[in-house]
Amino acid sequence: MFFWTTAAAQVALRMETMRNAEAGLVALARRFGDKEPSAYNMELFDTDIPSSVLPFRKHNEEEQQLSMHAIRVTQKKNDVAAEEETNSNSSSITQSQQYPLVIVHGYMNGALYFYRNLVGLTSFFDTVISVDLLGWGLSSRPSFDLLKDDSADTAESFFVDSLESWRSKNNIEKMNLAGHSMGGHLSVAYCEKYPERVDRLILLSPVGVPEQTPEEREQQKAKLLTSFTRKAMYKFYLNFLENGYTPGSIMRMLPESRGRYLVDGYVKRRLPAITDAEEQTVLSEYAYTGSILPGSGEYALGRILDPAVKARNPTIHRIPKLKVKHVSFLYGVNDWMDVRGGLDVQSICQEQLRQGKDAPQTEVYKVQNAGHLLMLDNWKGFNAAVIMAGGGKADALTLESDKSHLPIRMSPITDEKVFQEDLRRTGGIQVAT
Repeated sequence: MFFWTTAAAQVALRMETMRNAEAGLVALARRFGDKEPSAYNMELFDTDIPSSVLPFRKHNEEEQQLSMHAIRVTQKKNDVAAEEETNSNSSSITQSQQYPLVIVHGYMNGALYFYRNLVGLTSFFDTVISVDLLGWGLSSRPSFDLLKDDSADTAESFFVDSLESWRSKNNIEKMNLAGHSMGGHLSVAYCEKYPERVDRLILLSPVGVPEQTPEEREQQKAKLLTSFTRKAMYKFYLNFLENGYTPGSIMRMLPESRGRYLVDGYVKRRLPAITDAEEQTVLSEYAYTGSILPGSGEYALGRILDPAVKARNPTIHRIPKLKVKHVSFLYGVNDWMDVRGGLDVQSICQEQLRQGKDAPQTEVYKVQNAGHLLMLDNWKGFNAAVIMAGGGKADALTLESDKSHLPIRMSPITDEKVFQEDLRRTGGIQVAT
């Protein structure tokens, strides 16, 4: 990047680099899912979003048009009958879902983080769409400074209302909504406001479920800050957040060589399941370029989560009040996100149902050989769990060939010793504190 290029020209070049990286992931997506390219359609598309739907302080007389980027994979209509006939004999799916699956990504991620899953999921969902949330990926990146206030509610509305506008523009009457990590938290907020638009909610290692008392927060800090170095790092971290910095803003300050080195190391260290050098390179390019594009949605971090990565508006008591009939939680066996968040919600929902009150039916699954990025760590196990969460059934004969693809259904915690034994049984590494 030459120093005399304008800022606008630099952004345009980076956007083009991002599109090229995305094209590389689209090509990789066709390798996963055990389907011939002739059996499905895959397309990238952009949807105009009026800025008036966003919770900005004021709107210009000439309304600014923003856009949301997405990828859609659709099972070809003329192949559906043949596909169902094949499925009845040997496939892992025994039925299909009438509503499309819409996936929203996690913090600092993008729609193509699901490149390993898109084709395979069309075995059950006729249409699968993964969306770049507004402010991330190749969607528009309006300034977060335009929001009317700094509250968590307003930050959530930025994503919720833009997603609703996107849904309406694409004539999706109802959908199965799946959200990963931060996207899971925002999916809950969407279901609170637009429950009639969601058939099933699938939370993929969602952030922000548990609530934490001040006493619990202090206990957690005491266990963490056991040395002078750790206390100094924690103080630096607090200053980092309080001054408005994000991981993306740090990446934009680093020399490109250093930034790329960090992202390459992250992909190789955090995603050992990805061993192909080409795949590592393309994913690293996609992740790095997405992080250095102008900051927007990333600034929701400090408004939605506190420094302990706990939600300012936890969803543990919000989910049981949802008017969505079915909610599923998916976690990786080696996930740093605590499965007890999902199990606690399940217990609350079950108690409400026993009392004759309304509550979603809930399920909690663990994906084997997977961590927080479960969709990449074990794509077959992830797909099987999502299909089960969507109301499908995994064929026992297919999964018996490799038990690592079989999702584990968890039960509500009734006893800590039982919980720890369950973790050991499922290969979990979590230790109760």
